[in-house]
Amino acid sequence: MRKVALTINGMRFKTKELDDTFVDFVEESLHGANIDIHGDNSAEKMFVAYLKLAGKFHQSEREIEDILENIDF
Repeated sequence: MRKVALTINGMRFKTKELDDTFVDFVEESLHGANIDIHGDNSAEKMFVAYLKLAGKFHQSEREIEDILENIDF
């Protein structure tokens, strides 16, 4: 169990204790979105990162819907 911490416009935010594999996933996702886990990040940078991750989630949801439509029950 670990925490995730992030600084945005000089304010530090921390999570409660989270599962290690989830923390690894979150940190990898943030890194992939060019978020500095150990440094300060602007609100604009965080918004762009959110949009990138939301876009990936949206695409995955559409792919799941397409798969479900093509499965014979």
